[in-house]
Amino acid sequence: MEMTDDMKITKLLPSHAEDVAKLHISGIHTGFISSLGLGFVTALYEAIATTESGFGFVAVKESRVVGYVAFTTNVGALYKSVIRKRGLKLSFVLARKMFSLDTIRKVSETLFYPKRIKKLDLPSAELLSISIDPDMRSSGLATNLVYRGVQECLERKIEKVKVLVGSENIPANKFYVKYGFEFVKQIDNHGVSSNIYVVDSDICKDTLYEKVENDPLELTITDLQRSSVFITYGWCRSSYAAVQSLGKRGIDVHVGDASTFAMSRYSRYCKSFTKLPDFFLEPDKYLESVCQALRETGAKVLLPCHEDVGIFTHNRHLLPDDVCVAVPNSETYDLAEDKYKFLKIAEESGCPYPNTLEVSSDAELKSLQVEDFPVVIKTRTGNSAKGVRLADNKKDFLEKFDDLVQTFNLSESRWPVIQEFLPGEAVGVCLLYEHGQCKVSFAERYLRCKEPNRFGTSTLREVFENKELIDHAIAVMDRLQWHGVAHLDFVADKDGVFKLIEINPRLWGALSLSVVAGVDFPYYWYLSAVGKLNDIGSHLVDRKAKSRWLIGDCLAFFELVKRARFVDAIKIMKFEKCHHDDFSLKDPVPFIFEIIDYLIKFVKAGFSTNPVTGNMIR
Repeated sequence: MEMTDDMKITKLLPSHAEDVAKLHISGIHTGFISSLGLGFVTALYEAIATTESGFGFVAVKESRVVGYVAFTTNVGALYKSVIRKRGLKLSFVLARKMFSLDTIRKVSETLFYPKRIKKLDLPSAELLSISIDPDMRSSGLATNLVYRGVQECLERKIEKVKVLVGSENIPANKFYVKYGFEFVKQIDNHGVSSNIYVVDSDICKDTLYEKVENDPLELTITDLQRSSVFITYGWCRSSYAAVQSLGKRGIDVHVGDASTFAMSRYSRYCKSFTKLPDFFLEPDKYLESVCQALRETGAKVLLPCHEDVGIFTHNRHLLPDDVCVAVPNSETYDLAEDKYKFLKIAEESGCPYPNTLEVSSDAELKSLQVEDFPVVIKTRTGNSAKGVRLADNKKDFLEKFDDLVQTFNLSESRWPVIQEFLPGEAVGVCLLYEHGQCKVSFAERYLRCKEPNRFGTSTLREVFENKELIDHAIAVMDRLQWHGVAHLDFVADKDGVFKLIEINPRLWGALSLSVVAGVDFPYYWYLSAVGKLNDIGSHLVDRKAKSRWLIGDCLAFFELVKRARFVDAIKIMKFEKCHHDDFSLKDPVPFIFEIIDYLIKFVKAGFSTNPVTGNMIR
């Protein structure tokens, strides 16, 4: 066969799954899996493409998949991952076919296959299936695909691979024998006699290479040389947005979190999950665990998605040498994390900000003259309005100030700051910096927040075009010589002037809005880490984009009901045509586990809708 420029071999991605399923059914039409229908087989290959224990390659010609090969590192692990990621969808598909005793028997045989095969002392890794479009057979395409798969096995340090072949499939048996596969045993599989072959990966690669080197297919570098990524704080929807963003691009995504029920763990785009300590409570142990996870997963890019950014700014030198991370230096991060010091930077850059006072002794507190109420009292560090109180009068102010100090055991040098209350609308500016230069910017308007009166974390927001606002944000971050991602919150005063109130020196809760609007911050941050940010080109912004946090709105509803604001609570239930931070029909399982995770934390926190972990506020 003459190989043409329009033929490519690339990694198996979820987007290929339906085409691969069609090839499987047409090419392996006598197999039991094929009998379960297109929906089941598609879901199966979606799972194989997104699990750590599965991988494959497809041949694409003129945007059409004309051949594929699929492997697993361990059949048992693959089945568990398939059930976890696509179990709900697969169960619905199977339910329609479980009226046959023969089907039930074959499903049982399939589920018990890993235990059965384990007794034969065979390699864990297996070539699961391969199928080529009829027009492309006898072309060398199958050889190229298996060669790519064996290369991947060697990169994963897999020494031996097995394959099951129907004993009556003479061409397939000859193919494997030709390339060094050795016959081991014959078994009965779903009533069909099958031959088991095993091959040494090194020997197979060398044998295949003799054929492939004379007739090679071009391998798409962008798919095979993308560094895998490790994402932290997997229970949070911003981390979930990052997992989706990178996973959809074919990048292997590994997730870590302190919660077993972290929503990102159950995404179809998650390759593996690592249970981590709570970084607020055990920062040293957390750092050690992340470093170990990076080594075990082979991830070369680290995206710390919450305040654990601070841990890595201070301990970057302890990360594995080959791991890339785009975060600011420790001095810059510490300056940004302190809400009072950061506003002083805003003042120097000419950015409007609310009147803010620092108090560091009882004498200063007692002599403080506060005339315009309400006022905002906030701790120097904190997130999601956890260390924030609103005081309506002098007595209320002193009580809430003291409550913050006592609750979080704050020393005088870390006492809360007092800030002018701003009554206007809230907006945010999202930025990506590379070594002091702003590379990407985006602004959003908050339409609703978890707390009443647009206070706290946003639950509904839209794109906001305001060049002056973005320019103010850039002026502040230029002065800091920032590196990495950041999010700045602004609130309008009574005259409509937007004033900077604080910064999130990390990813932000409403991240999914920018992604769905066309400004893919997680991917750009990833590119910055690997030194390829200049490759992004231009992007078009969908100015009509909206996004909504469903669980956040449920929490807002609960909070309003507690305050007997029933009319406002009912308004939250209004249908919004928009993207959802935490729910997708194509990836529904994470939403279920987000609910479970929030319910557990809600109960543990004494039914608080905004629970605080130790050392989170300081």
